[in-house]
Amino acid sequence: MDAHLAAPHNIRGGQIRTYRGVALLRLGDVSVWFRAGKISWSTGELGTDGKPKTAALLLHETAQAAAKIAQHYRELRGHVGLHAVRIG
Repeated sequence: MDAHLAAPHNIRGGQIRTYRGVALLRLGDVSVWFRAGKISWSTGELGTDGKPKTAALLLHETAQAAAKIAQHYRELRGHVGLHAVRIG
């Protein structure tokens, strides 16, 4: 994921944490989870239940996931009113 975010999208410096088979990549306000064969992230929208919506792709679709995550990361920078999932 680092290579897919760094070279084409110029996004670097994410923090990775692991716990019980789940890896979490923090990119500012964007959280990306790697678990159960999937890559998932917050879309920045709230569902009708008030909870953040997430998007997911399979682990072998890393380049496609990186493109969508990079787009979301850029949308969050400087935009107010989007709901990012924050952990911690």
